[in-house]
Amino acid sequence: MHKKIKSFLNKFGFHVEPHEQAKVFDVVCGMEVSLARIKHTITYNKEQYHFCSDSCRDHFKRDPQKYAGS
Repeated sequence: MHKKIKSFLNKFGFHVEPHEQAKVFDVVCGMEVSLARIKHTITYNKEQYHFCSDSCRDHFKRDPQKYAGS
């Protein structure tokens, strides 16, 4: 986000988090992972799932219904 816009929004009490700080949870192990560092994702039933490692991604692949709650 442009620095001037961010500064303007901050003046009025709006906190804008950069994308690098956004976090998601790995549905297999429950670990909180930064979106900026995610390398392992799967799209299942039109929803994207993020994983901390290839191991967690592989567990999900073996039984996606277990983790996706389908």
